[in-house]
Amino acid sequence: MLEKLKSRKFLATLMTNIIAIATLFTSYENVTVQIIALVVIGVANIVYGIVEGTIDAKAVVTEIKETAEEIEEKL
Repeated sequence: MLEKLKSRKFLATLMTNIIAIATLFTSYENVTVQIIALVVIGVANIVYGIVEGTIDAKAVVTEIKETAEEIEEKL
């Protein structure tokens, strides 16, 4: 889990969220900028979730294949 917190994808998403939140709270007069900041926060988190999910799914498939091969060798 700790290695995921150090990943470049997570850090990039974190920085995007920090900048978007800062923009959201510092642009009092411009509603358009606030809406864009909210959209950026949502999109950044959705994309991060999809990317991490895809990577984790591939890792699970690889692990299953390796386990199946070990089982076949023992039979």
